[in-house]
Amino acid sequence: MNSFSPVRVKRTAGGRPGLRWADPGGLLVSATAAFGALSLVGWWWGLPTAVAAFAAGRGPGSGRTVVLFLAGALAAGAVAVASVPSLLALATQFVAVVVLAVLVPWFVGRFSRQYRELVRAGWERAEQMERERQLVAEQARLLERARIAQDMHDVLGHDLSLIALSAGALKLAPGLD
Repeated sequence: MNSFSPVRVKRTAGGRPGLRWADPGGLLVSATAAFGALSLVGWWWGLPTAVAAFAAGRGPGSGRTVVLFLAGALAAGAVAVASVPSLLALATQFVAVVVLAVLVPWFVGRFSRQYRELVRAGWERAEQMERERQLVAEQARLLERARIAQDMHDVLGHDLSLIALSAGALKLAPGLD
């Protein structure tokens, strides 16, 4: 796939390849803004707006782009209502679209992403703790082996000392031929 493809192949936690959606340049945020503007024309545009907002919230990155778009949209809406008072009738629909079709799905997507990251971090922590437990068990095994080897060395040294002492005593004993 080329570098501009919105779909990327990445390894999942199990090591299997999986498709991940990449958002180059705030494409989802732009789609959310476009669908949100169209939903002022017809209510059915609220569904693609909500889907795009959810995907933008679930995607990588901080919420800075979404906040900037929302601030821009609110500023543009305020300027439009101030300059053309007849647009005040669309203000309720505009607020409903921003809250129900943009903010709520975006926050749900953000929650879903953070939950996914916490679960992944929990599994990584569990794997790390398992590796540490195995290392501690291996160190304990090595320490026990070293202790047993030291005991065997001491016992063998003691037995060899007794054999050498007995052999020296036999050499010096008179009348033993």
